Order: sequence, then C-alpha cells, then structure tokens
Amino acid sequence: MTDSDMTKELLDKYYEGLRKKGDFGSILSDAFSLTGTVVKETIGREAYVNNNFFKGMLSLKIKSTIIEGDSACVIVNYDLMSPKGNKFSADVAEVWNVKNGKLDSAAIYFDTAYFQKAMA
Repeated sequence: MTDSDMTKELLDKYYEGLRKKGDFGSILSDAFSLTGTVVKETIGREAYVNNNFFKGMLSLKIKSTIIEGDSACVIVNYDLMSPKGNKFSADVAEVWNVKNGKLDSAAIYFDTAYFQKAMA
C-alpha cells in the first residue's frame, strides 16, 4: 500500500465515521493537532473529538480531494445548525497530514465572518 493509498483509506474512514456520528477518534494520533482559522488551536485526540463543531453538524458532502503521499486537501461542504437552531451550509478546506499510520494534524480554513454571522 502506498502512502497515498493509506491517506485515502484514513480519510474515507474519518469522513464515514463523522457522517454516521460514530467513531473517528481511533484513527487520530494521540497528539492530534488542529490549526487554521479556528478560534483556538486544539492539541490532543480527545480535545478534537469533543469539539463543539461536531455537535452542530447535520451532514457533510465531500466536494474535492487531492492526495499526495501522506498529505491531503479536502474541500467539504457541511450542513450545520447553530445553538439557536439556525441552519446553514459552509465550505471548509481541510489540509491533513498522516504520521505513523494515523491522521496527525488538520489545518482548516473557512469564511469566519460568514460562520460567526450564521452562528449569531
């Protein structure tokens, strides 16, 4: 299996687990790191898995994926619900890195102004 094949397999498992609101934490490294346009960097698998974003996720659709070795960029459209019940969709660019057979980090990028307005 090539590095690109392993990366694709891990991402397929991640997004399927997320879609089913099931287990996706087992394929993350213990020191998983989330950066990008997030309010606060997240370090550690448990902190990431328990992120509030996932509570408001209704569904997701993969729009495109580019994989090169142990790195990937995935454009995902999420249907979300704010804590006040407002439904909205957002495109997110997710840049992934794999290390030692686990998803090790993600940097996510999205329109923060739109997101804040939709969450208000």
